[in-house]
Amino acid sequence: MSDQILQFHKKSNYGRISKDKVVTLRYAVSDTDSQETLEFRDDLIYLHGGYGGAFPKMEEALEGMAVDESVSLDLKAEEAFGPRVLELVVTAPTEHFPPEAGTVGTQIQGEAPDGHVLQFRVVEVKDGLITVDGNHPFAGRNLSFVLEVLNIREATAEELQAGHAFRPTPS
Repeated sequence: MSDQILQFHKKSNYGRISKDKVVTLRYAVSDTDSQETLEFRDDLIYLHGGYGGAFPKMEEALEGMAVDESVSLDLKAEEAFGPRVLELVVTAPTEHFPPEAGTVGTQIQGEAPDGHVLQFRVVEVKDGLITVDGNHPFAGRNLSFVLEVLNIREATAEELQAGHAFRPTPS
C-alpha cells in the first residue's frame, strides 16, 4: 500500500428531488418564439410535490434530480402563465386610481367584481388616462426554461402545513 492519502470532497447535498422536499433553483427563462431572454435568477425556492410553487411539467422534469444537475424544457403558454386575458387590461381616467398609479411599472392592487384582490401593473399613463394590466408579464408566451438544482432539503412541518417553502431568514 502506498503512502498516498485519499481526499474526499463532500457534495453539498446528496438528496434527490421528491415530494415534500424544498428545492432551490437557478433558472433562465426565454421566449421560445423571439429567443428573448426574459429573466435569469438563482433564488427560486419551492415545495416540490404539487403544491403550486412550480408548473406541473417543471416538477415532472425535476423529479429525481440531484444538486448540480440541470434540465431544459419548453412550455406552451397554457402550461406556464396561461393566455393573456384582455379583460384584465383596463383603461380609466386618472382619478379612478391611487396617486402612485401615475408611474409606468408601478404595481397596484384592484378588487374584482367577486371581491378577490388582483395585482395590476401600470403599463401606460397618457392624456389623463391610466392603463393597467392584471396579466402576468409572461402570459401568452411560449417559454423555454433552463433549470439548475442548487439545493434540496427536507420541508419543515410548518412548510408542509402552509403548502409552500419559506425563505431562509437573513442572519
